[in-house]
Order: sequence, then C-alpha cells, then structure tokens
Amino acid sequence: MGNKNQYPVSYTICSNTYALLPYMDGHRLLTRVIEDRSEFLVEESVYKIVAKSCSFYRGSLASATLYAQKAIGVKHKPPIIVGEYYGNPLIFFPTHSPKNKDSIWFNFDAIDLIAADNSGRGSLVSLSNGVVVPADISPIALRNQHSFTGSLRRYFKKAQRVHNHRMNYVTKRAFPPRSQQPLD
Repeated sequence: MGNKNQYPVSYTICSNTYALLPYMDGHRLLTRVIEDRSEFLVEESVYKIVAKSCSFYRGSLASATLYAQKAIGVKHKPPIIVGEYYGNPLIFFPTHSPKNKDSIWFNFDAIDLIAADNSGRGSLVSLSNGVVVPADISPIALRNQHSFTGSLRRYFKKAQRVHNHRMNYVTKRAFPPRSQQPLD
C-alpha cells in the first residue's frame, strides 16, 4: 500500500461549518471544510455535501431551493436553509450556480466582512474565526447574495414566530359567566 492521503469520505454541515470550498488534489476534486476551530479536506464534492446535509436534516436540496425561491423571489443562486439546529436555521449560499464545481458555499452567520481583493474583480471574505477566503466573484455580487440570505433568514424567523405564537386571544377573551349548567 502506498502513502495515499486518507481524508474523510463524507461530511454533514452543522452549526460550526463556516465554508465549503472546492479543492483540487491532483486530478481529484475534494472539499476544503472550514469550521469554527478547524480546517480539513473531505473526499466529496461541495455539491454532494450540501445535498446530503439537506437530506440529513429531513429535507432535500430541491425543496430547500424551492422554499427559498418562493420565500424571497430569487431564482438564480438562491440561498438555502440546509436544516434547523436548535431552532436556528443553518443558512448557506453559493458563490456560483450550485452545481458549478467552482462554487463556494458560505454560512450566512459566519461572515464578518466582504471586501474587494487587490484586482477589484474578486472578493475577500473574512469569517468569524479570522480566516480570509478569496472568492472569484465581485464583492457587489457577493454582498447581494449575502443580502438575499439575510432576507431568507428574516422570512424564516417570521414564519417561525407565527407558528410558535400561542393563541392567547382565546384565553383573554371575556365571556359572561354562565347562569346555569346546560341541560342534557
């Protein structure tokens, strides 16, 4: 047996996942996973990780995409809610078309700053853990993606409040006391 690098075969997005980046190792396409306190490579494409993570959280990438499109009206590169973690949505957005092998997926909550790189055509994304990720997308387009993702979060949180809202109006309504018990 050779000294071939062994990487995890699969990965599931969780609350400490900050970014998923495509990574070429020779002719193999891997994923560079950036978490809050670590970075590592996974032997699976970014797209497959996102799709399998949606399935893990009892959904699908197709349904997550459709939900986002209906919620905020974004048809091209919509952000998605991968799942829900203790009541908080895990919302990720792609830099390119989701199936594009060069697409980077960012966690909305992990981004501190989006700035232009030295060329002015690309972006530098500063994550909450201090890692700076270069992205081959204009800062304006990336900020728009980030803004759409914020809209999806607000939509989700509003729907969550509506569904968790107790029907207090039933208990606060004043009824006159009954004079007698109903007859059978």
